[in-house]
Amino acid sequence: MSGGPESIWSWVFKFVNFFVLVGLLVKFAGKPLKDYLLTRHKTIKDKLEEAEKTFKEAEALKAEYEKKIAKLDEEIAAFKNNVIAEAEKEKKKILDDAAEFASKIKLQAKLTYEQEAKEVMNRIKEEIARKTIEKAEKIVLDKITKEDHNRMVGEFIEKLRSMN
Repeated sequence: MSGGPESIWSWVFKFVNFFVLVGLLVKFAGKPLKDYLLTRHKTIKDKLEEAEKTFKEAEALKAEYEKKIAKLDEEIAAFKNNVIAEAEKEKKKILDDAAEFASKIKLQAKLTYEQEAKEVMNRIKEEIARKTIEKAEKIVLDKITKEDHNRMVGEFIEKLRSMN
């Protein structure tokens, strides 16, 4: 068993060396390593807390912006409805104004027509009267003799003298 005990002692020696090395490391590097690991743990923990806080703030901002976006859609719809309503009012006003203007134009045209018709009727009446007088004058001149004329002038003069 020459191979057996040597190999066991070899293994025991390796374990002892390992534990001595670990012991030395713990003795000399234990406190700084522990401090480093605690500091590193605290730093990581703080970073995680900060990240969680930032994440919660981001979630809150996201919710707030989603509400604003939802309200924005409502505001856009309300604005669109207001614009359409204003456009309809303006359209109605323009159509009403146009109808009123057309009515005024029709009334003015009717008044102008009536005025023109009266003027034409008056001219026609004047022309008929003038032609009638001319015709009557011609007939009278053809029928009245010089003696009839002198007699009428004399009667007229007598009437004028009797008035005074």
